[in-house]
Amino acid sequence: MRVHFDISDLKVTRQEMKSSLNTLSDKYQMTTNLTFSDQRKKMAIMVSKYDHCLYDLLLRHQYGELNCDIAMIVSNHLDLEKVAVNFNIPYFYVPVDPVQKEKAEEKALELFSQHQVDVIVLARYMQILTPQLLKPYPNKIINIHHGFLPAFRGAKPYHQAYEGGVKIIGATSHYATADLDMGPIIEQATIPVNHSHSVEDMLALGRDIETKVLANAVKAHLEDRILVCKNRTIVFD
Repeated sequence: MRVHFDISDLKVTRQEMKSSLNTLSDKYQMTTNLTFSDQRKKMAIMVSKYDHCLYDLLLRHQYGELNCDIAMIVSNHLDLEKVAVNFNIPYFYVPVDPVQKEKAEEKALELFSQHQVDVIVLARYMQILTPQLLKPYPNKIINIHHGFLPAFRGAKPYHQAYEGGVKIIGATSHYATADLDMGPIIEQATIPVNHSHSVEDMLALGRDIETKVLANAVKAHLEDRILVCKNRTIVFD
């Protein structure tokens, strides 16, 4: 159940309201979560070299579409540092050694803790996360996969789609889990293609879908409109 209500005439403090809800939850063995829309979440964005999703999120935030504070951008490359500078957002370069990936994730976790990050968005961050980074943020790490899951998991989904001769391509935003590209799906979209489209055409078409799907998923999470049950989501309008 999700209840959205107006507390403008509330006669008790927010802390008193939380305490009363906790007492009720304990009595009936319920799991509850109470949030307030005027308390903005702190968001971190992780990105590699592709910039389209990053730019889209930053512009939407600038236009007031995303109810959050962007605490930082973390990247395993230096390519997009200039973008962060243009938007006046702290940029942290955390290189990833494939043999010692845990060290990079430890640094990222340290940064998230220092900046009190609530939600992490993988805006085409081309690294597979380990349980070390996933465990502290259950259902709080949002990924964009450039394929229509559960089909075309893993690397180069547009190439897989081209080889498969599909008639639609899509993008999927989901919560990241230890099971690669199989976390609870939040948002999906597709676009038709045909025999005349090359892989490069699909890549170009896909960029537009990816930005919209990721933005919708992030917006829903920031507005607390998502409930997760097992490996499925309920997304409220």
